[in-house]
Amino acid sequence: MKNKYSYVTLLLLFAQTYVLAQQVVIKGNAKSYAGDILKWKCYEDQVTFTEKELGKCKVLESGDFEFKFQIPETSLSFIYLNVFKGILYIEPGKEYEIVLPKKVNKLPEDELNPFFEETEFYIRIINAKEGELNQEIKDFNRLYDSYLSKYFQQFKGKLNKSIADSIINAIEKELPNKDNHFFKNYKTYNYASLRLVAYERNKEKLIGKYFHNKPVLYQNPAYMDMFNQLFSNYLSYFSKTRKGKRVPYYLVRLKSLEKIKSAMDSIEVLANDTLQEMIISKSLYDNFYKDDFPRESIIYVMDSLKIDGSTLENRTIAQNIMNKITTLLLDYTAPDFELPDGNNNLNSLSNYRNKFIYLNFINPKSYTCQQELEVLKEMYAKKYEMLEFVSICVCENIDEMNKFTEENGYSWPFLFYNHDKELLKKYNVKVYPTYYLINPESKLAMSPSFPPTEPSFEARYFDILKAWKQEILNRKSKGKNTN
Repeated sequence: MKNKYSYVTLLLLFAQTYVLAQQVVIKGNAKSYAGDILKWKCYEDQVTFTEKELGKCKVLESGDFEFKFQIPETSLSFIYLNVFKGILYIEPGKEYEIVLPKKVNKLPEDELNPFFEETEFYIRIINAKEGELNQEIKDFNRLYDSYLSKYFQQFKGKLNKSIADSIINAIEKELPNKDNHFFKNYKTYNYASLRLVAYERNKEKLIGKYFHNKPVLYQNPAYMDMFNQLFSNYLSYFSKTRKGKRVPYYLVRLKSLEKIKSAMDSIEVLANDTLQEMIISKSLYDNFYKDDFPRESIIYVMDSLKIDGSTLENRTIAQNIMNKITTLLLDYTAPDFELPDGNNNLNSLSNYRNKFIYLNFINPKSYTCQQELEVLKEMYAKKYEMLEFVSICVCENIDEMNKFTEENGYSWPFLFYNHDKELLKKYNVKVYPTYYLINPESKLAMSPSFPPTEPSFEARYFDILKAWKQEILNRKSKGKNTN
């Protein structure tokens, strides 16, 4: 039987992580950001790339700023600066004096563009010493990209063992091994990714060489990039082999995490709890929008991983995957928000309890939005039973939103999106307008919803309302709480 962490063991591991965590200080002077709130972030995991805030600070009028936070291990971190995304590898116990680029505001069209991507750059460190990790990684990436481009053009896009080895040898001559363990691993797994692309096709051999009996480097981008490439949709591949042929039965019929892991035990290089869980999580995440396995089974197994994962990191990955795959699924909780209305009062989904919410994201400059808002205006006047209209206005500021609503006589709640790009991502807003119907328990009833110009919206809403009322009656008859 595989070892299970006891509650006491988990507490000890958490305490150990806390003790190992050391303070990081990041400071500098950037007068062009005076008065701004800056946020320093990292990836909570590098399977879903869920972002986590490490710390935030307000830039003083003098331009001085300082972040202080604790981390347990060397990590990739970053800061968003309007049109830029600054990258900095941070090590526990270190202090970084940095230089930020002069502030450049986004153009109005960029601010409202859900596809806008910031330009990445390496943050310059004033107090860097010789052999500093960020400079080593920057130099390595420069050489790696340069040699790869050179050989790629020379051999017309063909990479083989000889070319890959030539690139690796050339880089090693210019950047021999340093003492920094993180950097050594960074090089090792970048070379592994190159070999994977160029000539090594035997997955079992690669797993044995780079992952079997090796520590899991959750925070090393090169390790995780290699992991993500090698194990992309791996369970689907494994289920087609002789040893993995029972995996679909274990997943679809039994929904058993332990049975899936037992099948993986038959391959020696996969017989490790932590690695198995990571592979299963990654595979099911990749497969969620494919047709190999039913979504219900994937969600069930991911929920087991979220609770019973052997490490905190694996449970975090599973939780983040669950958040990603269930977001915007019917009958799952809609992403919440806290946004100001025209009077600067904050509103969230809880402000509209006991009602269905016809939520829409609009841009006042969009001609389609202007047309459909007029239809919404007519619908709002009908006062549908239990239905509240809420428009989230994606524009430059609240004043623009208020002017727009007053000029057009829109009297239902309008909320300013408050430059919350993450909310737009959560609701997958790629065009304006975008609509959702949310039930009184804040769960998605139509995702996405029909627009108001679609005649079937009204009939569909009445069907959903009728089913909701019946559900409440059923709960009452069984003595269940209906609040």
